[in-house]
Amino acid sequence: MDTLMIELLTRLGWTSLQSVLLVALVWGVCRLLPALPTATRCRLWWLVAAQAVLGLVWSSPLELAVLPAPAAPATQLVALPAAETALASAPDMTGAVAMAAPQALWSWPALLLAAWVAGVLVMLVHSLRGYRHSRALVRGAADCTDATLQQALHLAAEAHGLRRAPTLKVSAQIRSPQLIGPWRPVLLLPARELQAMSADDLDMALTHELVHLQRRDLWWGLLPALAQHLFFFHPLVHLAAREYAVAREEACDGAVVAGQGHCRHDYGRLLVQLGVAPRPAVGVASASPNFRSLKRRLLTLQQTRRFPRVAALAITAMVVLVGVAPMRLVAAVTPPPPAPPAPAAPRVPTSPTPLPAAAPLAAPAPQVAPQPVAVPIAPAPPAAPRAPEPPKALGDGMALVTHGKLDLSRQPAQAFVLMGGDSNFVDASLADLKQAKHDAHGDEPALWVRRGQERYLIRDPAVLRQLARSQADVAALGSAQAALGTLQSELGQHLADVSMQVTADAMASVDVAAVANLAARQSGASAASEAAQAARQARIAARKAVDTEQIAQVAREQAEMGREQARLARQQSVASARASRDVRAAIDQALSSGKAERLRD
Repeated sequence: MDTLMIELLTRLGWTSLQSVLLVALVWGVCRLLPALPTATRCRLWWLVAAQAVLGLVWSSPLELAVLPAPAAPATQLVALPAAETALASAPDMTGAVAMAAPQALWSWPALLLAAWVAGVLVMLVHSLRGYRHSRALVRGAADCTDATLQQALHLAAEAHGLRRAPTLKVSAQIRSPQLIGPWRPVLLLPARELQAMSADDLDMALTHELVHLQRRDLWWGLLPALAQHLFFFHPLVHLAAREYAVAREEACDGAVVAGQGHCRHDYGRLLVQLGVAPRPAVGVASASPNFRSLKRRLLTLQQTRRFPRVAALAITAMVVLVGVAPMRLVAAVTPPPPAPPAPAAPRVPTSPTPLPAAAPLAAPAPQVAPQPVAVPIAPAPPAAPRAPEPPKALGDGMALVTHGKLDLSRQPAQAFVLMGGDSNFVDASLADLKQAKHDAHGDEPALWVRRGQERYLIRDPAVLRQLARSQADVAALGSAQAALGTLQSELGQHLADVSMQVTADAMASVDVAAVANLAARQSGASAASEAAQAARQARIAARKAVDTEQIAQVAREQAEMGREQARLARQQSVASARASRDVRAAIDQALSSGKAERLRD
């Protein structure tokens, strides 16, 4: 129940915001283009009401990723070796849900929804009263017995392409002609004013009402009335409905003076004569509802400039494409974290410069034990990353390789777990993952959904096939990242081995040079011995150079793998965001179509 309340309130909020933008757009167009045809203005204001109603019934609104991107997801690829223990120790949410059920009745979504329902009911009661009043007018009216007037009405109806003329009645309770009811329309004429109206005035009044029937205004007007009921709290929706009604009357006025050849001055005089009268609840009237509307209708009659028909159609199409389809603003795709810098190749100490050979002494000096020589040690290479362990499975066979967003501490308001194949795609907490494993009862593909406190299970093959491709893309990118991590681990181990060998060679090189120089000073070693020592040192230096080149090569390969892993991370972030949108759209469609099985505790 909480899920439906939150979803309805969310749609009301987003639709109200979009209505503000659409009203601003239509108002700006009508203000900047005063020569815009009245029929086009009528359509534009009607589209505002259509957008408001569609926003509540459209199951999958268009998502515009324009909001700032949230923080990086907590987990892109999670391998939980000890997840079975963690799930077993997770607190049971059943008791908490049962305790929170009474409190949910007094939550703010419930209060807001109750206020909205109450407002809609008040509007409905007001409309029912107006409908009963209109029907009472029809029942209290007398049938028109003037054969000439009846014949003129039928001829005018045939001229306007109407299959059947409306029923003509005369009422003493009205002051201007009125057309009541979309189902069985009845044309009411004022009994007192009818005697004072000339034949031309009566013809123009009848033509005005027949144009309403020809345009089907009584049927089209039901949608703005519905929007006013559903969005009783939105002043701009009421403004759009009033502007639609005024533009509708102006369009009929234009059709009367243009199609029937009547004089604009005579028709304006008729409008002033009819004056101001309340509009019927389920019909239209020739009189204006207020003086402001009457003034606008008279000013519109004075406009004779023509507007290109193609431009009017283009403006209508633009409003339909831009503003009518329900839209929601969502967060942009989370940018992937920057790739860690590749470890720099360890610096290797240069070979010490051999000391010059000392001249032989006249008398041998006593032997002195060689002193230890301080040797600069190359810094230890960074620890190689551990390769990810292969995914383990729970007792029920659900793989623990989890893609998406897994919150280990907080439980979100809405969650889903898409189970299928060797991996899961989730936006849930650890408790939700445990509950999904319990509710699935097997390793068959399924989509587990939680909306507030309600849980659903979707096993429809069509829905799962629709989501299988997105899930496979995310899983493939995760597997590629895992394989790349394993290769980076092997390269790191190789780099550590080579660095240790370089360090050992450097220490041996320094020890050999120090011992050779000390022996040359103390015992006057021969040139051949010095040459042998120099050759050995050269071999060590050559091997050290080779090892240094290997370190540099491994470092370059690690840097290249780091860039590749950053690219895979970006692709996985985009794929995860797209898959999450696909899953949520599929969930909304399955809930609205009844394909989701509601789970009971």
